Amino acid sequence: VPRGSRRGGYLIGRVSRSMGRVFASLMKEAGLADIGSGEGSVLYILWRSGELRQGALATKAGVDKSTLALTLSRMERKGWVLRRPDPDDARAALVSISATAAARSPAFESVSRRMNDLFYDGLSDAEIDAFESTLKRVLENLERY
Repeated sequence: VPRGSRRGGYLIGRVSRSMGRVFASLMKEAGLADIGSGEGSVLYILWRSGELRQGALATKAGVDKSTLALTLSRMERKGWVLRRPDPDDARAALVSISATAAARSPAFESVSRRMNDLFYDGLSDAEIDAFESTLKRVLENLERY
């Protein structure tokens, strides 16, 4: 099949939209519907990593710093994150989750596990490894552009 007629990008787009729909439904079932997808990504990273510099958080989340700053401002108003000056660099801010957000971590972890179970249902470990390896290479191709 010629590369021009391949449908990988189209399929990835469809998968992304379906994932968003399913994830929102699972979040609602878990009582977490008030956490938007961008906010969920930030919380997940902070739950896993602990306190991070705002710039490092932007990199891990795959968003630009200005987008993250807006998201963090909204999350601060909701009482989910805390920002403080970095004692080692006055220009930088450190971001951590609040106790309120930390209390929701078990429910969010459960949703994440359910989402992964749905996503990989019926695939062998070898298929998952090959799939993820291929996606990483595609992402590297696109990020070089």
